[in-house]
Amino acid sequence: MILGIELDNFDVFDNDKAGILIDDFIAAKDAARSLNSLRGLNAFIGRNSTGKTSFMGCMAFLKDTITQGCAVASIIYGRPGFANMTPDISRPSSFRVFFKLEDAKAGKPLFIQYELSITTNRHKSPVIDSEKVRLVISEDGERKDLTILDTRKGMGTIINLEDSSSPVEIGVEDEHLTALSLYGKITGYRYFVLLFKEIYNWFFCSFSSEEQSSYYYEGGAPGGHKHLNSTGSNVGNVLEYIKMENEEEYERITTEIKDKIPSMKIKKNLPQALKESPDKLFLYLLLLRDSSPRSTIFIETPDKDLYHDMVDVLSDEMRDYTMKNHYCQIMFSTHNPYIIETLSPKEIWIFERSFEKDNGDVTIRCAGEDPLVMEMFHQGVGMGAIWYGGHLDTKPEDNE
Repeated sequence: MILGIELDNFDVFDNDKAGILIDDFIAAKDAARSLNSLRGLNAFIGRNSTGKTSFMGCMAFLKDTITQGCAVASIIYGRPGFANMTPDISRPSSFRVFFKLEDAKAGKPLFIQYELSITTNRHKSPVIDSEKVRLVISEDGERKDLTILDTRKGMGTIINLEDSSSPVEIGVEDEHLTALSLYGKITGYRYFVLLFKEIYNWFFCSFSSEEQSSYYYEGGAPGGHKHLNSTGSNVGNVLEYIKMENEEEYERITTEIKDKIPSMKIKKNLPQALKESPDKLFLYLLLLRDSSPRSTIFIETPDKDLYHDMVDVLSDEMRDYTMKNHYCQIMFSTHNPYIIETLSPKEIWIFERSFEKDNGDVTIRCAGEDPLVMEMFHQGVGMGAIWYGGHLDTKPEDNE
């Protein structure tokens, strides 16, 4: 679960932050609960071109960098190359992500921060500049941070607390690969394995994209698939897998979902019906019932193409998902006030951009920072109504 993200010198972001980082958490001590961290359910709102899509794109790039290397991440999925994604090529692009992870072995939450900087070589190819992993520890009853990975230009130190508290010198030969991508796959490096798995399990949902429909007209590969892909085009394969593994579970899941979607109730042959008429809400509800829940699901405009009563179903299901899976979360962008009606101010993040320059003028703030919004919410006014009334489009100081 992500508590905070900071992006510097990448895409449209220049030292912009959503949520809290490790230093905020340590400084807050017992008051940490009052901080505006990212929550289980998070809505990104704001006018067009304010950075919502770019924010999710940055997180997708970070995942691909860790899992495939920064050179590959810079060009796959139509990306234009790292030099074209950083506003100032003369300085590194930096990512800082603060996590709350489930540590089953210790039986308590693990708070850990991952920091990565990427720069370019003389050929304008991306290379890993520096990498750091900072762990929150308790010492004499106080929170402190311990750096368990610290590298620069591929050379540095690592501490494996399962083995020793002393740092060991390491080196990463391939300048395109992160140390996390290597040590996160080695049994015995527990903290790095937990962190790598968390990032690896991020899911970027594109059920509303144009690519989603191609499968239904061109036909999909046969066989069962354990998980939905990003466009949901393999839904028939996933249903086949569930049915083959446990037919009772298949009947339970499909019946439960169909009962929530009026248009699905009359359909008998479910996989065939979906091929004939893909139902995006069905895809979302199936995703939220995956037997291996995703750590973080990123969705751009999940309400797109959904009738208003289906938006209500989806918002309830997303809330239910985060409540059942305490270390999982959903981040979604929207322009629809209905889908945020039941959210709290601390679950809504407002993106703004002045457009005074091409890059770096984005600001991200939590609706929970506005005393007026908080007061209206506590008086029983829903966040959709507050947004529709224009109260989320003004900064707190403008309401004073």
